[in-house]
Amino acid sequence: MKRNQYISFIAGILVVVCYLAFALIAYSRYPMPYSPTMNWLSDLGNIEINPKGAIFYNAGIISTAFLLIVFFLGLSRWKIENKRIQIIMLLLTQTFGILGAFCMIMSAMFPINLLEVHRVWSMSLYFMLATAFVFSAAALRYHPRVPRWLLILGISTAVMVNLTVFLPKAYLLEWITVLLFLGYVGSVGVQTRRAAQQS
Repeated sequence: MKRNQYISFIAGILVVVCYLAFALIAYSRYPMPYSPTMNWLSDLGNIEINPKGAIFYNAGIISTAFLLIVFFLGLSRWKIENKRIQIIMLLLTQTFGILGAFCMIMSAMFPINLLEVHRVWSMSLYFMLATAFVFSAAALRYHPRVPRWLLILGISTAVMVNLTVFLPKAYLLEWITVLLFLGYVGSVGVQTRRAAQQS
């Protein structure tokens, strides 16, 4: 068994754990009422509103982004030799995914209290990751070991990410989108492990 066969599995699970852990720590220090109908998730990283917790949320975003880079690099496991279109789609998945992770880092470097700059990086993050998810579903559909529900989840997540961009005041939509994003990354990681075990 090649070591890189488990990279996406480990990184995918850590993406979920890392984001949720740091977000919960930041939330525990948030000094005001906080809810999915009144707040962005990024409010946890607002240095002015959450001075004791913002550093945890922003550190969690940066850590999650680095894990995402590892996750996307590990998707090379799904490459099908002599299937040129699938290889291209997989490379586009990795390219847009890594660009999305970079935008995620920048969104934490410029938290929401720096609203205009933060908004640019957040919108770029959404666009890049949505594109990566679409290409990932397109690339994975060629593989016989990938269940159809995973492809549907990937496309659904991409659609929700784009809706978040066009509906900027829908706080709850952002929360749902992030949960779908985490669910998709974690699920792809698990399926990558299963495919490695069956090969």
